[in-house]
Amino acid sequence: MGEANRKLKLRQRLLKAHPLCAYCGDIATTTDHCPPRTFFEARHWPETYEFPACQPCNANARLDEQALAVLIRCRLTELRSEADQLEWEKLVRGVTNNQPQMMAEWKNVTRNDVKRGLRYAFGSDGDARRSRGWGLANMGPLTQAAIRRFMIKLAKALYYRHNNHVFDGVIYVRHVDRFSKDTTPEFIGEMLRMAPGSPKIARNGKPLFDQFIYRFNHSPQHRVMYAVVQFGDQFIFQLIAIGPEMDAQLMRMNPDWRLENPARHECFLTPPVSGGS
Repeated sequence: MGEANRKLKLRQRLLKAHPLCAYCGDIATTTDHCPPRTFFEARHWPETYEFPACQPCNANARLDEQALAVLIRCRLTELRSEADQLEWEKLVRGVTNNQPQMMAEWKNVTRNDVKRGLRYAFGSDGDARRSRGWGLANMGPLTQAAIRRFMIKLAKALYYRHNNHVFDGVIYVRHVDRFSKDTTPEFIGEMLRMAPGSPKIARNGKPLFDQFIYRFNHSPQHRVMYAVVQFGDQFIFQLIAIGPEMDAQLMRMNPDWRLENPARHECFLTPPVSGGS
């Protein structure tokens, strides 16, 4: 009971200091870990990445995060602990039971698909990996939609963390293909050039950079936040959260702004929330 009471008091303290949901601006009644705990080995999630949330915003992402935890925790190495493997298999069973349509999409691959995919990713080593049992998941429309929803949620969380008020504006997101021939060191370097900040990400003093890392830039005054986020070995997200005034200004300065940038999502608050939290 002592640990439960301690966590309850910490949650109450956070909600008192931050009474509005970081995602929609409604009254916060609970707290939400973003990224979720299931993304991390032994649920050792990064400290301080807990946000005020209303119950719907907290609950609505549960299935997306369950599915993405399976994909994000797929490693590019054959060396993983037994405990990590058992956790991953439990996540797979959860998706099989709760989201059979998602599992069916992942499995909708032919042998030729697997061969081409592994060769695309690993070159001449692709065939050797396939012979050792490596596979491929089909990231079709269901998976892409889940990734897009999570990127929007993550952008709102990081915006709230670094700007200290609920986001109200437009979010641009891009899921970077880790293995694309266009994803060169120069391309990644250009993305990171605009994000000089690098937060400490740890649990009980242990760095978690091998599981979650990001670079960012932000301005509460101009209501913008830019981040390049990587989960595990394979997932890189580019996130831009920008207020409506700055979005309109960029459009006036460069009419091709929206064409040159990732997918655009309007995330305006209804009714609008004034002030910080």
